Amino acid sequence: MPGRRKRVREPEDSDQSHDSEEEHSTRMTRRSLAVSNGIKDAPVVKRRRIAREPVISDSESEDPMNEQSKGSAISKGKSASYPGKVKIPPKKSSTKAKAKPLLNGNYDDDNIDSEDSQSVTGGFSERRLLPKTNYDETSAHCPLPGCDSKGHLSGRHESHRTLTSCPLFHNTSAEECKALSETQKQKHDKIMKARGKKPEITDDVKEHHRKHKEEHGSSRQPLISGLTSDYDYELFREAQSRACELLEHSMAQHFAKTDLQEYRIKMVEIGRYEINTWYSSPYPEEYARLPKIYLCEFCLKYMRTATILRRHMAKCLWRHPPGDEIYRKLNISVFEVDGKKNKVYCQNLCLLAKLFLDHKTLYFDVEPFLFYVMTENDSSGCHVVGYFSKEKNSFLNYNVSCILTLPHSMRKGYGKMLIDFSYLLSKAEEKIGSPERPLSDLGLLSYRSYWKDVLLEYLHKYKGNEISIKDLSQETAINANDIVSTLQALGMLKYWKGRHLVLKKQELIDGFLDKMNKRSPEHASKTIDASCLKWIPHSKRGSPT
Repeated sequence: MPGRRKRVREPEDSDQSHDSEEEHSTRMTRRSLAVSNGIKDAPVVKRRRIAREPVISDSESEDPMNEQSKGSAISKGKSASYPGKVKIPPKKSSTKAKAKPLLNGNYDDDNIDSEDSQSVTGGFSERRLLPKTNYDETSAHCPLPGCDSKGHLSGRHESHRTLTSCPLFHNTSAEECKALSETQKQKHDKIMKARGKKPEITDDVKEHHRKHKEEHGSSRQPLISGLTSDYDYELFREAQSRACELLEHSMAQHFAKTDLQEYRIKMVEIGRYEINTWYSSPYPEEYARLPKIYLCEFCLKYMRTATILRRHMAKCLWRHPPGDEIYRKLNISVFEVDGKKNKVYCQNLCLLAKLFLDHKTLYFDVEPFLFYVMTENDSSGCHVVGYFSKEKNSFLNYNVSCILTLPHSMRKGYGKMLIDFSYLLSKAEEKIGSPERPLSDLGLLSYRSYWKDVLLEYLHKYKGNEISIKDLSQETAINANDIVSTLQALGMLKYWKGRHLVLKKQELIDGFLDKMNKRSPEHASKTIDASCLKWIPHSKRGSPT
């Protein structure tokens, strides 16, 4: 009859609880029973280590003769050298040591090998650099490994705690940073001392400056000597010389491109906007050779420099385009400008439009045309956002000859407003209109989008079973060819049994309605109201007496 197992206690374990010893003895006894029953090839389950209760375990013995002794040794319940822990007798396999990270974030390579590191990090061999501080105010240290947090990149502090201010990170030392700081301080003191020596502005100096201004006026630069310190004066002259060199270089680069293309203005300043141009425009040669020109946003006069523009704005009395205001709703107005009565303004408008239109050919012969200029109004005046022109007497019923929305006003709804306004004028004239071809790329996109919205809205409100293209053209003032091309692009026009059928696709109409409902309030307000139009067609006007 087998004897009872006895629990052996060592003197150093007397202060531990019985529950802890029984728990570890039971765990190790089950392991020994599994080994003694012949389960030798079963893999050892690696348990996750708990920081508060580290247990050191061994792998299975390589010698099969020691398995029985191992089981008996565990069954006797020998305690470990740690208080309250069970220690397995050492075997031939190497024991796994715990990885101890150093204070600066590096691991101790002498106490851990590659196999042990994988078991500690969960199978990953990557070793991360951990900062030794949490950047609190009590214990702040530099997170760079190997740095003692002494010195500062500015040289004005004794310590640092970030990589930005670490001298070692910037490949220098604390002593070099401190020496550089002293040099910079001496240079700054020297500059401030030199700038403090300002000359006294006497009556003779004032009289000398006054005589120079009376003699040369604005043809020369005003005298600035004797008004400030010698250091500031020399600094200004140096900056002025560098600016002149950069300006001459940019001008030379601009003129060098004349062999590849005509003189092209790169930028135009109008109002509070600076706009990059897209194409060349036949401005006079002395203006076309400049990289940038300046325009008055009210009279559209072009100038060479910002100084001339500033002086012109102080004298210019215009605050809106010339001509008659025929439409106003909220802050949007439309002015009708006759090319015969306001020839210079219309020519300047055409020159401005050519900077952004490729197919425009009308520049100076503006007398047979009417220009409709749309403006956005505020307390300072009426600012141009776009325009379109049309012939006074068009044999092909063109309602638009040229249309443009300035780049700074694009994607704000003004393009469709101009198109809608042109068709509103066609309805007032009781005509069917169409834009003059060829259209630019942006113009074609805008017109197709407008035609699509008008047709879908009309079909949504139409309740009849049959509809003709002619009636649709009369209602919307859109040319029949434009209606047919738009319906074909939408897939709503089919030919069946010798007849053309218009298919009312509900999914397209629902998509259009969803788009209209999702518009922002600002964009939704950009619509033309026919009741705000105060205009008589040109053909119905009586001849002036």
